[in-house]
Amino acid sequence: MTRIKRSVSVIALFLIVCCLILSPSRGQEQQDRVIKNLTLVNADIRSVLSYLADYGGVNIIPAPTVRDSVSLRLRDVTWRQALDIVLNTHGLSGVESDGFIKVVPTAQYMANQAVQEKYLQEQRALARMQTKIIPVNNATAKNLIKPLKAVLSERGVVDTDDRTNSLIVKDIPENLEKVEEMIGVLDRENAQIRISAQLLEVESAYLSELGINWSAISQKAVQQPPADPGDSILYTPEYEVAQTAADLVTNPIGIFKYSTVEEDFNINAAISAIVSNSKGRIIGHPEITTVDNMEANIQMGQDIPIKQFDESGNVVITFYKVGTKLRVTPHVTSENRILMHLLPERSSYQFDANGIIINTQNAETNVVVNNGQTAVIGGLTTQEVKNYNAGIPLLKDIPVLGNAFRYTKKEVINRDLLIFVTPTIVEEQ
Repeated sequence: MTRIKRSVSVIALFLIVCCLILSPSRGQEQQDRVIKNLTLVNADIRSVLSYLADYGGVNIIPAPTVRDSVSLRLRDVTWRQALDIVLNTHGLSGVESDGFIKVVPTAQYMANQAVQEKYLQEQRALARMQTKIIPVNNATAKNLIKPLKAVLSERGVVDTDDRTNSLIVKDIPENLEKVEEMIGVLDRENAQIRISAQLLEVESAYLSELGINWSAISQKAVQQPPADPGDSILYTPEYEVAQTAADLVTNPIGIFKYSTVEEDFNINAAISAIVSNSKGRIIGHPEITTVDNMEANIQMGQDIPIKQFDESGNVVITFYKVGTKLRVTPHVTSENRILMHLLPERSSYQFDANGIIINTQNAETNVVVNNGQTAVIGGLTTQEVKNYNAGIPLLKDIPVLGNAFRYTKKEVINRDLLIFVTPTIVEEQ
């Protein structure tokens, strides 16, 4: 019989322990308890706070100046919601500390906070300043000055030593620790991106052979109206038929268009086919490597000397860059894709009675591509008008009589300049 009683006691003790382990804590139960109906009429606020403290299982200590009567009616609220309603209604604040909530008038609380903040400012003003030299390994020290000023005190100063790429910071010890933490976050090695560009000039009639579908993408277009014939650009390529420079002109026309090339499309093969059939020519294939978020500048052309006069009447020669320019600012996104800020520009010049006229086409856009994918910029179109003498061989060259056997032929050829831009993230060796 004694053994049976002992077994029952052990089982009962075991069940009690299991219930304590598996059941939620009493504190959590009290936190979630809902007051179904709370009606107060001219109740003493200290008694109300005491009731809510017992209901929520917390310690609430009202300041001696907390004196008022409460009248309200609440339904289906937790004790914490009821406490916040009472405090907000009567201009009180609940300051939570370890193990208790102190209730004080809000005006008194704000005054105490202001006094405490003033005391801390005075302490910082009296604190001894320290100077620390912090080397910067990846970023440029000058570029970190602006963000670091946000964590410095009013007395703090920051400067740089360009020779060693270091920051010289003077401030209280507490802020120097914050500065070092921020530098640790900002001074990270940025990814390097190789920008490969191909510039291809192709006759517009054969542009479709490259397989670029401009209508399949959203375009940012900058309209370039046809140039006035009086502002034509002189153009002197080599032809089999004799001609004069005055008989040849090119007019910039077209709209800037942007597209991306599918990753399985062989661009080099398409370009080689166009060039081998004499339907286009490669102007250049420059490559440049830059750092993430840093601009890369690619330019192909020439410097044109232009004479000007200064205030004293002396001749001053100024050089202007004319040709094809591409400015690219790449940024690696979180998905390991590359956002490119593209600014293409094409310029040319012509002689005029009053000097030199420079014609410029430019645009600006943002394109997102995968690592190693190619973006295409098109719409940089020129129209070439070619006039040359044609007729019956030999007879057309006879003086005077040759006029009857020859005529002037006019031919218009449109050419598009395509810029293929391929960004590739440079992997660490």
